[in-house]
Amino acid sequence: MYMRQSRKWPQNFDAAVESIRHSVVSLRRLFQRKELAELWASAFGKHSALDYTLLRLLDAVRVSQAQDGREETTVGEIARLLGVDPSRASRLVASAVADGLLERRAARNDGRKSVLKISASGARLQARGSEVTRARIALALEDWTEHDRLQLAELLGRFVQHMLRDAP
Repeated sequence: MYMRQSRKWPQNFDAAVESIRHSVVSLRRLFQRKELAELWASAFGKHSALDYTLLRLLDAVRVSQAQDGREETTVGEIARLLGVDPSRASRLVASAVADGLLERRAARNDGRKSVLKISASGARLQARGSEVTRARIALALEDWTEHDRLQLAELLGRFVQHMLRDAP
């Protein structure tokens, strides 16, 4: 936790922290913008009703499965990863199941427990959404030197690892 009184920070440390905070907030806002969701939707066809929330949901399912090396995850885990309450996660999951993007089934070790798996249709949607995101990132970095791109990738990855290490 960042606590000024507990450590002696180097000169300009606070300015760097504030600059990073501002950039992170700006990135979060960018990914929440309606225009970005429309950009993703246009990549799927002009009549697509793609909801960016569904891509976030599918990503959360994928991340949950990757963390534990399993093929299934629960609505509770999805709620935690998305930072929403369980009832909101349940509604999102129900919508994705109705749209054929997720499959809900009984857990192998406990038939009373419901688990989720990304369907083939959901995997295709997720792959296309990732492709559009990668293309947008590549466009933003096209004028950067290879050294700068690699440095950003390394430093951003390290930053995220440290942020996640201290996350609740």
